Parts: sequence; structure tokens; C-alpha cells
Amino acid sequence: MPRYLEIKQEILEQIKTKEVNTSIPSERELSLLFDASRMTIRKAIDELVEEGVLYRDKNKGTFIADHTFVNRNSSKEILLEQDVDDLSLIHFNAKEYPEMAIRFNKPTHTLLLRVVCLNKKGGRPRCIEEFFFLYNQVENPHLTNIHELLDIKNVFDVGKMVQRFYPEIIPIKYANLLGLSLNMPVIMVETTLYDQRGELITIVKTYYNPKESPIEIVSNI
Repeated sequence: MPRYLEIKQEILEQIKTKEVNTSIPSERELSLLFDASRMTIRKAIDELVEEGVLYRDKNKGTFIADHTFVNRNSSKEILLEQDVDDLSLIHFNAKEYPEMAIRFNKPTHTLLLRVVCLNKKGGRPRCIEEFFFLYNQVENPHLTNIHELLDIKNVFDVGKMVQRFYPEIIPIKYANLLGLSLNMPVIMVETTLYDQRGELITIVKTYYNPKESPIEIVSNI
């Protein structure tokens, strides 16, 4: 783990029991405390400020922010926190999906693997997830262990994510699985995950159950 991330975790541990608006030590003091350069300390603090954990008051210092306003994206959190054991496999197949193949920058006749799962928490249906992979990039063992293929948490540590939000009527084939009435409006979130080289790994279409998983996004302004 890079040194600045270690320091970031240490700062998080130190401030978790402190009151909102409490100041933290200066960069100079933290540099001495952690035996690290000011640049390394600043990088750790910059990330915490960007995430909404800390805030800077010009000429006064850096302070602990209200945790209720920490940057968050509940649709991303569901992908991160989901346990593959909570995913019930509904369907998977390998066939041509021309529109999706174009998204992978491949010819329209390229074979894709599509996996559809029901995501539950506490036995309650949160969402339906459709995963698309390039078939020729899926290792054979993953075809017999779909849950291992869908365990994508490691991607978030090294890759990039792009999300697009679309209001849609719930597809009829998913309405009953989510316990929703026909013609119920839902938010479909399309997530594209890239590795650190910028190569597209997977596209995930998630149909959220508005009764169980309302989407909340908090960000700095």
C-alpha cells in the first residue's frame, strides 16, 4: 500500500471518535508524527478533503467534517459491499449482443457472456444486475464458478468506474423478481469498469428496487 494511503487510514482511525469541526494537527505536525514528507501528508489530506471527511478553513487549518455529508454514491456502494453469496443466478448465456460489442470497441459479431443475477440483502430483493463480459477474455474456471467471475471488488482498487443513470419502466421479466408492479418506474444504472490501463473489463446494468435501494449521491459543491 502506498505510504500516503497508510497515513490516510491512520488519520481516519484517529478522528473517528472526535467531534465534528475539531481541528486536526498541521501538515508539519503530521509529517513529524508519521515520519513522512509534507507532500505525502498533503496527498493523504487532499483525498480526505475531496471525499468530504475533512474540510479546510482558509488561514485557520483543517477540520473534521460532518460525516452525514461525506461523499458517497449508494449505487457504487452496493457493488462494493455485495457478497457474491447474496447473488442468485437467474440466467447466463454466450451470444452476440451487437450494441454491447460496440461498447467494448469490438466487431458487432463478437461473442459476449451475459450473466443476470438477483441481488438480495437480508432476504429482500435490492436490484437485478446484468453483467456483460467479452467471452474470449473469461477464463474457463470462471464459467463453472460464476460467483468468482462476479467478485469485482478488486477492480475498484486499481481501475476506473463510469456510471450513467437512466429512468426506465421496469422490464416485465424483472418486475416479479423485485416484487414490483408492472409499469413501475425505476432507475437503471449502467456501470462501466476499466482496469488501470483503461481496458474495459465489464459493463453492468443494474435495475434498482425503489422500495429497497433508493439511490443517494452526496458530493462537495
